[in-house]
Amino acid sequence: MLKLSKHTFQNERRILLTISLLASFLITAQEVETDRVQETERITFSTIPNDRQKSLSPYYDALKNAQYGTQRFSVIDQLAAYHIDQANTDSILHYGNLYRKELELWDAPEDTKNMHFTKAYFILGVGNRYNGLLDNSIKWHISGITSGEEGNNSEGVYQNKIGLAKIYILKEELDKAVSELEEGLSAYEDELPSITNDALICLGDANFKLNEYSEAKSNYEKAFEGAKKFGDLAQELEVNLKLGRLAEAEGDYDQAFTLYNQTREKGLDSGITVFYFEGTIRVAHLFYREKNYEAATAALSVAYVNAIERENLNYQKEVLDIQRRTFAATGDYQNAYAVMTQLDGVTEQISAQQQQRINKELEVQYETLQKEKEITSLQEDQILKAAELDRQKTIKYAFLIGFLIILIPVMALLYLYYQKIQTQSELVKKQEEINQQKVTALIQEQELNLIKASIEGQDEERKRIAQELHDSIGGNLAGIKLQFASMEGDSKKLKSLTGQIDETYQLVRDISHTLIPKKFKENAFTELIQEYIKSISNTGELEVAFHPHPEREINAIEEKHQMEIYKIIQELMTNTLKHAEASKVDIHLSLINNELSLLFEDNGKGFETTNSSDGIGFENIKNRIQELSGILHIDSALERGTVVSIEIPIKTKES
Repeated sequence: MLKLSKHTFQNERRILLTISLLASFLITAQEVETDRVQETERITFSTIPNDRQKSLSPYYDALKNAQYGTQRFSVIDQLAAYHIDQANTDSILHYGNLYRKELELWDAPEDTKNMHFTKAYFILGVGNRYNGLLDNSIKWHISGITSGEEGNNSEGVYQNKIGLAKIYILKEELDKAVSELEEGLSAYEDELPSITNDALICLGDANFKLNEYSEAKSNYEKAFEGAKKFGDLAQELEVNLKLGRLAEAEGDYDQAFTLYNQTREKGLDSGITVFYFEGTIRVAHLFYREKNYEAATAALSVAYVNAIERENLNYQKEVLDIQRRTFAATGDYQNAYAVMTQLDGVTEQISAQQQQRINKELEVQYETLQKEKEITSLQEDQILKAAELDRQKTIKYAFLIGFLIILIPVMALLYLYYQKIQTQSELVKKQEEINQQKVTALIQEQELNLIKASIEGQDEERKRIAQELHDSIGGNLAGIKLQFASMEGDSKKLKSLTGQIDETYQLVRDISHTLIPKKFKENAFTELIQEYIKSISNTGELEVAFHPHPEREINAIEEKHQMEIYKIIQELMTNTLKHAEASKVDIHLSLINNELSLLFEDNGKGFETTNSSDGIGFENIKNRIQELSGILHIDSALERGTVVSIEIPIKTKES
């Protein structure tokens, strides 16, 4: 089997991931499996059902049957930990509040209750953080630290300090976060090594925010080694996400993609779906940074469904922010505005919930003071059933909203596809028009060449006949005249014959001169060139400028030189029209100290003089210049135009 390079492998994985994303629009709550051409690779984006897991049934049964007190609190703690791993915000807050309420009604010493309160407050702090209620989260973590210190629960204190530092990082209060973390590391590093990994991860986050990438990487790697040592898969996955984000910030997108996707897959396989969701969001953000907007939109749509399903407002806010930027980057401002409206709604919902929860907590505190310190199992069952019904209703609404959200990108893709077809059709029409114009131009050029060849042939034939008349017949008549002049006899008769021969000779000479083109006899040389240039410029394809100096002396050069120079200019102009793709030509013709200088310059595409062979046109030019004892120099380069310089020793008619 042919082995692929790392770069090719990464690109293929991204292509497969994109296909999987697009397929997820059409198959809700189904895993999409893509087979690699040379290596089997499963990359899926899917919604994760949020119904009660069969594996949790024993915990629910244990909760119903557990004795009130530490046994029941242990089950609640385990259920809350499970839902934290799944990022089920509503369930996290439910068990956190249940834990707190039952502790308030528990008849036990205050230090014993405080040891448990610090755990309940930690759960509530995490739930509020997931829901974007950062101020509430700070309040609960501070309460957890206070209760932990009073209940001598160092583990709870450390966990709440780390939770508090995470909130400070989210609020960009990095100095506070670093202070909390360094204080915790110095106090509990040896006592609680497993929790220290969380502190190192959080400290790495602060370093990352401060652009201290080397320090961040060092802390992340230490945390990863600790997680491997204690077999903590959740921490390993969290560190993988952090290292991926660091690689992305440093521009190593392939490494970032690998780490994000590994985290997603392991999180999904192991049931720790919070990392599946976060990994999906990070992959979507990476696609956005790489301008792969279709794949980013697909990943974000799936992530948004999962965030709604788990009522995780913080994830919803993050997804909508990336989606807004994605639509804006593609010029789809209508959808960008719609998403921004949704984002504002989520932000308002977070604020409203925060205020609502504050009010609710005040109400609960008031009701707690009025109630007797008792709770019945019947009331607990009713609360659980009501919560389950509310959760099921929320799931149904989430699926409906998710479907509508998915439908919008699908419609957008169809519209883009229609626009693409329309554009291709227009391009085909334009190409046909261009081809027709080229054919017409070629036909016109061919006709011009035929006319030129015909005229040149006529000129050559006239010249040949004139030379024959002048040289052959004229020479013969001159010889006959000489013979008559040497004969003796009737001088009057011979004189008459000699006169007739002179008359015939003159007639032949006149005919020979008549056959030679008259334009060089009857017109000034520079005017002939101007007339030719005008005929070229009238086509509108080429702007030609002619600069003779001094014009009077140039018009006085011999007719032979005029004809040859005129034909050289014609050949140069023909080459420019055929090959140079120029829009402008400058011709300078100067006569200084009996040396004629011709400078022909165009702004065309040029050519490499060392790699090109002479065509027929340049061969004709060189032959003519050689006959005139002239010098030719060509200066050209690709995309820089061409300059042809010719110098010919000359004599004027007046010299």
